[in-house]
Amino acid sequence: MAQTPSRFLALLRGINIGGRNIIPKEALRQCFEDLGFHSVRTYIQSGNILFRSDRTTVKELTEAIEHALSDRFSYEARAVVLSHRKYKSAVQAAPDGWGDDDTRRHNALFTLAGIKPKSVLAQLPPLRTDVDTVAIGPGALFWSMSKEQLTTSALMKLPAAPVYQQLTVRNHNTVFRLLELFDEI
Repeated sequence: MAQTPSRFLALLRGINIGGRNIIPKEALRQCFEDLGFHSVRTYIQSGNILFRSDRTTVKELTEAIEHALSDRFSYEARAVVLSHRKYKSAVQAAPDGWGDDDTRRHNALFTLAGIKPKSVLAQLPPLRTDVDTVAIGPGALFWSMSKEQLTTSALMKLPAAPVYQQLTVRNHNTVFRLLELFDEI
């Protein structure tokens, strides 16, 4: 009996943001299918691709995806590739109530392969404890900030920090929706 291909999620870094590296969802889906992946599904325009693969080594998958995207779309592709188990584990590590408080903005910062969330935290701009809260999970940081004081949040300074190149950011709605979609592929 044939084994069912494993489920994965690729979180692409730096596409379809600010008019840079514009890649339509259909073109992304086709690229992943051309790599031999099954049940490929994209979610919104910011580079979230769920798929199944007979290959199960995250390192191998990441290298194949980054190489194919870089070749096909002429940019330096970076991706965070997570198995269903790893992604679920990361999301379950979010603080209780993360995403529930409408007075705060909630983002998950997923780290590229080999980058530890704790080392990222040490490189972040100084946090204001009255504005920002950050919790560490496996492969991710869960950041919540006051919407009222958003402009003073350290997260707003993050894109200028070198450590930003080692992350890809998703809001809490996307994080939870991707977890739901994992069960559908």
